[in-house]
Amino acid sequence: MSVYNYPAPCAPDYKKPTKVADCLPQARKLVTKIAASEQPKVGVAPRLFVKEGDVVLIVTLPDQDKYVAEAAAQALMEKGAKKVDFIYPRQLVGRDPEIVSVEDGWKEVELLKAGKASGTEADLITGLGLGEAARKHLDEHPEYTSIFFDVAGGNARRSLGKHAGKFRGYWPFNNWEWFLARAHTFPEEVWYEMERRLIEPLGKASQVRITDPEGSHLEFSVTPEEAKRWEIYAMLHGHLIFSTLHATSGEYRQKFLDETLDCPPVFAGVTGVLAGTANHCGFFPRIELYFERDKMVEVKGGGTYGDGIRDLKEKYKNTRWPGYPGKGYFWFCDTALCTSVGAFRRKSDMFNSQWVYPNLPERTRAGVFHLGFGSRTFAGEKEFEDYARKNKLPRGHIHVHNYMATFEVKLRGTNYWYKVVDKGWVSALSDGDLRGIAAKYGLPDEIMKYDWIPPLPGINCRGNYLKDYAPDPIKYLKKRIKEGKSI
Repeated sequence: MSVYNYPAPCAPDYKKPTKVADCLPQARKLVTKIAASEQPKVGVAPRLFVKEGDVVLIVTLPDQDKYVAEAAAQALMEKGAKKVDFIYPRQLVGRDPEIVSVEDGWKEVELLKAGKASGTEADLITGLGLGEAARKHLDEHPEYTSIFFDVAGGNARRSLGKHAGKFRGYWPFNNWEWFLARAHTFPEEVWYEMERRLIEPLGKASQVRITDPEGSHLEFSVTPEEAKRWEIYAMLHGHLIFSTLHATSGEYRQKFLDETLDCPPVFAGVTGVLAGTANHCGFFPRIELYFERDKMVEVKGGGTYGDGIRDLKEKYKNTRWPGYPGKGYFWFCDTALCTSVGAFRRKSDMFNSQWVYPNLPERTRAGVFHLGFGSRTFAGEKEFEDYARKNKLPRGHIHVHNYMATFEVKLRGTNYWYKVVDKGWVSALSDGDLRGIAAKYGLPDEIMKYDWIPPLPGINCRGNYLKDYAPDPIKYLKKRIKEGKSI
């Protein structure tokens, strides 16, 4: 019997609801009543906040599960909502989103080329411009006091303009499988304390190293001042900002914190290789992306996805983004650690999705990193816009997912490397006192376990990674599905 150094594959098996009663218990757990004067601070972790007397608008997709919708409406009204309405893209913009599949991971670079990787997430998820359409609908229907829309993006609230105060949170619950996930009801007290423990070591770091069995190996250094700024701005509930450039960029601070930038961003000099087979859109043949002091210098493999990246890299090689340290189109600008312990790679619509990013759910699981490259605004937004427009440059960034990475920091003044994440396992989940907090809500072993671990042959299950998986991940995953195995 083979023994592997990484945890074995597993996945949850939620049952498709056949009546409203199948969804009501979950809906009631998700709804939180807040005071009339309270404005919830919404992270990417979905909750259904409601005030007494709210008239609620939920912007959803055509494949909305009817039992989920009915259960959510009932739970919201039980907590004080006066009325709950659902509205669909066709009613807002006259058409529905196209059907997409995780077989088309190459599309992420095509979205970048089309300039769709830098708008509001509500626009990105459907590709329909729902942010602006939702704002206009609220203009025409002032009776709505609250709105849920987008699946968990960055600009949703801001895209509502004068109606931003009506934003109550995201709505990723068109899909029944995602709605039923226990990830969304993980105890908030435990969740926030876990995230605090993940961020605290960043402020003490002098060096950082990221490794992954698929081939990633990246390193960089930070000064004491840079490390402290990084720690201060790393918190985004459910989606921690483990990139220094991202955390210290004006784009991020204005988008999520409503702050302006008064210090230069931290280009930490990320150097090494990023490797993998997946992104937000889906899967592709294994790619290797080489970086020298944050700048991408070489691309190997990746099939059509890699070809698209190479094309952009060459076409815009003389780009000099405002304030960046040199020429080049692609810069390392995203290391995000999601923290949803019970999240998973859902199967119900992975080959038939109405999200532009059908592979988005998998990257929300705790311990999974999505690492991005492209550009980020950090100075004046207008300066970036003017430069991009003048040079006809698409803005934004694209990704590679790493499932079993080790993210470790060398603690300043010591030779000790602390593993914030160890082979995909969030180290804080093993802390005895955090498990003690979790015990207030049930059995810690059950609350804090991962429901989903993907199969990587030769790494955590039988097979050869470079032969059986890396050239064609979709073929491998479909074979496992056919055999009744978890993916």
